[in-house]
Amino acid sequence: MGRRMGKLFPSYKKRGEWVELLFMTVAAGLGFTVAKPWGETGRYDVIVENEGRFLRMQVKSTEMWIKSCYLCQLHMCGRLYTPEEIDYYAIYVLPEDVWYIFPARTLAGLGSVGLSPHRKGHKYERYMENWWLLTRHHFRRGARTVVPPEDGRPGSVDRLSARIVQRIRGMGKGD
Repeated sequence: MGRRMGKLFPSYKKRGEWVELLFMTVAAGLGFTVAKPWGETGRYDVIVENEGRFLRMQVKSTEMWIKSCYLCQLHMCGRLYTPEEIDYYAIYVLPEDVWYIFPARTLAGLGSVGLSPHRKGHKYERYMENWWLLTRHHFRRGARTVVPPEDGRPGSVDRLSARIVQRIRGMGKGD
């Protein structure tokens, strides 16, 4: 597993910018229309559009290994995001090259979330690589989403992000 990977970016800001671009690349590759709001005052990072439905995405990432999971902070300067401000979180676990797509209400009130993509049957497994959630229509509030089988879900565009991370690692090594 990639947990022992060193930090790839000199600051959280740089990593955040890169992960937002990676998210937009993967989402566009899966057929979504993506837009980046101008400025930095919005509570969301990216807009995803699918069949006329616009979703406010907060893109997060982590490479912080704590005991048995990756810990991802879900706040900005101590202020939590609310379902009134964002619709979904897209969380990227760098060492594992895995995306989690969470409805904002699932993580509402949490300051951080522990993710264990290396464990089968972990608490948030149903949100792992679940880009399909962004295509569903919300007819009823509180309706439970039925997740399609693994072979029916799109992955991260043939592991595009893994190839990009490998390229970054190789830079400066004479490759």
